[in-house]
Amino acid sequence: MSATEPDGWTAAQLAQAAEHRQLELHYQPIVDLRRGRIASAEALLRWRHPSLGLLPPGAFLPLAESSGLMPKIGAWVLGEACRQMQRWLALNWRPFRLAVNGVASENGK
Repeated sequence: MSATEPDGWTAAQLAQAAEHRQLELHYQPIVDLRRGRIASAEALLRWRHPSLGLLPPGAFLPLAESSGLMPKIGAWVLGEACRQMQRWLALNWRPFRLAVNGVASENGK
């Protein structure tokens, strides 16, 4: 793969990001203030690039899509979000809806 992003990183670097634990999910909760609990949350994908720091999805998902990496990244995102929900449930957290973005182009595949 020779796809290169203007900032200089390559599809090969992005492919290795998940293997090197550089991809992260950050969770943004929506709190029900009347009940005092989390009503839902959104999983937000970020790439902790070794030299560029924390990158938002808009900085690297176009490269992932153009280089065919979305199935791999999408599977990681969905799996990691499910694993995190299992950890929360194991802590006896009340179940809530978790929105997972960044894998919309993979729905139905």
